[in-house]
Amino acid sequence: MRLGAVIALCVLPALAWAQGPAPSSTQPPPAYGLWTGAEWERARSLSPLLPPPLNPTNALGDNIEAARLGHELFFDEGLSPRGFSCASCHKPELGFTDGLTTGNTIEPLERNVMTVLNTGHYRWLTWDGARDSLWHQAVVPVESPVEMASSRLHVVQYVMRRYGARLRKLARLPAGWEALWPALPEAGKPGDPAYDGLPGAQKDAVDTVFTTVLKVIAAYERRLASGASPFDRFVAGDKSALPVAAQRGFQHFLRFGCDICHNTPLFSDDEFHNLGLASEPVADPGRLRGLETVKQSPFRGTGRFADAEPLVRPEDYRSGAPLEGAFRTPSLRELEQTAPYGHNGSVATLEDWLDHYVAVTNGEVTDFAGRLDAALPTLRPTDAERRELIAFLRSLGSDYASEWTREPRVGPR
Repeated sequence: MRLGAVIALCVLPALAWAQGPAPSSTQPPPAYGLWTGAEWERARSLSPLLPPPLNPTNALGDNIEAARLGHELFFDEGLSPRGFSCASCHKPELGFTDGLTTGNTIEPLERNVMTVLNTGHYRWLTWDGARDSLWHQAVVPVESPVEMASSRLHVVQYVMRRYGARLRKLARLPAGWEALWPALPEAGKPGDPAYDGLPGAQKDAVDTVFTTVLKVIAAYERRLASGASPFDRFVAGDKSALPVAAQRGFQHFLRFGCDICHNTPLFSDDEFHNLGLASEPVADPGRLRGLETVKQSPFRGTGRFADAEPLVRPEDYRSGAPLEGAFRTPSLRELEQTAPYGHNGSVATLEDWLDHYVAVTNGEVTDFAGRLDAALPTLRPTDAERRELIAFLRSLGSDYASEWTREPRVGPR
């Protein structure tokens, strides 16, 4: 969470599509409550949260049948020989996080598990932006030995055995695939002899089908979205939806400059900022490493597995010291469901986060990687302002339950 003004650290500015298409041309409700005309204008620019923009790199992204298959795959523990699924870490009842300080399936991870809710809006995935699409993001947890401990050879064979007929209807599979896949080794990924020993054409076929499976899962994840929050309902005309304390909190949110980073209906600028949160026991370089990682990945949006040119090219972004210790601005929606906070999950509550922000901007915290963003204002809110600001942040939560958040009903696996 980011509670102050910051400067963008990447070469390209935040793109207009991050805010989604323009709201309906219907006449907005008249102003009421405590807000001024300018505050109402800003509020209307932050609500509602519309469906995510198209992602050209995934031709299956808005295919309903792909989303239905992806729904089953997201919850299917058979994707991992160790019995883990995407939902093992991204639990619907916990805002599609795991509620832990850092992820922990096989071994503890270094970073907090980010929510999958609303991720279709992001240009960059993971805390350091090392992935540039939802389908690209899934590569690492599937094959990580400390997360799902699976491999692309296991995944493509499992999916072909269980879901092959449905996958064939969604995408054209590589030539000769039907004869190839039953004869493939049972498991293997880059670095494993079983995979590395395959002829180049066979590896390419495996990678293509593996990517297709990930794009199907991404089609499902794009359907996971927040519902209308009290803030959204208030802006839309429900005068009773937002308590006075939360209305005042929104005024503080603007006055403190929080909307410079949290500046779209997602309440995120989709950029990277250093807010002075230490990483232990080893400093986390954040975006400094993440940008180089995404540029080198064969699954990036400018790579050969993308279905079309991406909206954003990692190659167009410049690395450098200002990115050290910088992490992606997370959405402020569903905060109560997605604690703890920070890239390392070291901040337990919203109150704790505000304490950290006040301390770091007043020079009381200095032990962290990189440099604090120069534009962060020194913040000294009163106790009442703290309570009201947090009341506003809590008003951004919603009942996000839908048919897509429930575990699908399927036959025996």
